[in-house]
Amino acid sequence: MLYRFKSQATADLIMLRADAQSALRLIGKDITPEGVISPDQLPRAIDILQQAWREDHALRLEEETSALEPLAETDDALPGVRLSQRLVPLVNMLDLAKKAEVAVVWSES
Repeated sequence: MLYRFKSQATADLIMLRADAQSALRLIGKDITPEGVISPDQLPRAIDILQQAWREDHALRLEEETSALEPLAETDDALPGVRLSQRLVPLVNMLDLAKKAEVAVVWSES
């Protein structure tokens, strides 16, 4: 299942359900099939998601430096894409919407 985020300031953004719901929880939104992030809520939402990114990035760096063995050079050993990396397009969308003073809406598809 997917979530589609829309704004008059940007193209649509499609996210996997789990990632979209995690982002919505972080910014304090109820997990509903449809919803809105109003222009006055955008600055706080951006700050929260950017802070989550910083914390996850610091944790990733700590994990990498504390690893006892270097990663093997195979695809199986590569780390997965973290939520913080998946949040970047959403943060960019929210930022552009904030500059244009328009809402971001989401719908489950």
